[in-house]
Amino acid sequence: MARLDLRIFIRATPERVWEILADLPGQKRWMADLRSLEITSPQQAGEGTEMNVTSELFGQPLVRDRMTITAWQPPHRLDVRHAGAFSGTGSFVLDPVRGGTVFTWIEDFQPPLGRIGELGFTMLVGPHMQRVFRRSMDNVRRLAEES
Repeated sequence: MARLDLRIFIRATPERVWEILADLPGQKRWMADLRSLEITSPQQAGEGTEMNVTSELFGQPLVRDRMTITAWQPPHRLDVRHAGAFSGTGSFVLDPVRGGTVFTWIEDFQPPLGRIGELGFTMLVGPHMQRVFRRSMDNVRRLAEES
């Protein structure tokens, strides 16, 4: 199992940051590696919403993911279950602090290809994903602080 756990301070309220994160079709504005996001369930937001997502890996649209929202707690938490190439869970957590919000992004997942995939993740994919996720989090910060 692999884990990414990243945090950033944002000079905006949790409600403002939530508006950005919870706008599922609008995630392309800030998520650096997102190629496409298609909501496939009748509901468009909230717990139980299902999506097909294609993300880039090293600039190529290689990661196809089927995601289901498993927790929707405005303006504090959004959790998903991944059922694609990388299976596992992801969470956006917003904690109010003096002067703003701490945005935490956690991903726990199983890379494909078993132990070979885990080794590749540790050496190559993980560091790349950390850079991409940090760039995405910086985009959220910029959007939230602009308004």
